[in-house]
Amino acid sequence: MKNNLKIISAIVILTLSQNISAQQNIGIKTSTPQEKLHVGGPSSIVDNNIGTTGIPLITPTVRINGLNIANNASAFTGTDTTAPLYVDNNGDTSVKKGLETFGTYIIPGDDAITTSKRLDVAGDEVFATVNLLTTSFTINQRSVVYISSNLSADVQNSSGGTLADGKDRMIVGAIYFTSAPASSGIDTTSSYAIDTFVFSNRSTNSANSSFRLNPTCELVLPAGTYTVVLAGRGVAAAYAPDAYRIIFGGGSGDKLNVFARPL
Repeated sequence: MKNNLKIISAIVILTLSQNISAQQNIGIKTSTPQEKLHVGGPSSIVDNNIGTTGIPLITPTVRINGLNIANNASAFTGTDTTAPLYVDNNGDTSVKKGLETFGTYIIPGDDAITTSKRLDVAGDEVFATVNLLTTSFTINQRSVVYISSNLSADVQNSSGGTLADGKDRMIVGAIYFTSAPASSGIDTTSSYAIDTFVFSNRSTNSANSSFRLNPTCELVLPAGTYTVVLAGRGVAAAYAPDAYRIIFGGGSGDKLNVFARPL
C-alpha cells in the first residue's frame, strides 16, 4: 500500500511539474495567469481610468514591506504618503522622489557674472546680442524643466555717460537653447523666454541706476542633453539715432538656474 501511495504521489508531482513547466505562468487568486506572475485582486475603483486606456486604477494587491514609508522616509514628504515607484535597467525597484537635476544653481546672494560685459548698440540696430551665461544639463527621463535667471543692466550713452536725448530704447534678457535632442522639438534659433523694459531718458531726473531682468520659462522635455544660454540684448530704432551701450552683469545676484524634476 505504501509503495502504491509513493507511486501515486510521484505521478501527481510529475504531472504538476509538467503543467507548470508547460504553462510558464503562475497565478495568485487567478486560475488563468496571463503573465509569468499574475496577481488577481479586487477591482474597486479608487480613481478614474488610467489615461484613455479604459483600465481602472484599482486598490493595490501587492505589498512589499521594504518599499514602505518607514523604510523610505526621504521619498515621502508632508502628508502625502504616495511616492513614485521606479524601475532601473536591471529591473530593481525603488521608491523615491525622482532624480532631481541641477544644470546650475546660484544660491541667493551669490553672483554668477563676476566680470560685467558691455554691449554696444548702433543707433539703428535691432537686437544686438551678447551671451552672458551658459549651462548644460542631462535628464534621464521625461521631466519638467524650470529655467530662471536674474540679470542686471545699466544703460549709458556711447561714451559711458548718462543718456539725455529723450529717446526710448529697449533692453532685453533672453533665454534660448544652443543644443537639444531632435525629439524635444526645441527650436535652437528662437528664444524661449524674454524679459524686456523700455528705457526712457531725459536730461534731468532720469532713472539711470541698475535695472533688473528676469526671463524665466517652464518646459516639459524628453530625456537627453541640453545647453541653454542667458543673453543680453539691446534695441534701437530710427527715431533714436544715437548709439548707446548696456553694461550687463554689473550688479549683484546675476544667475542662470536650471532645475529638472522627473514626471
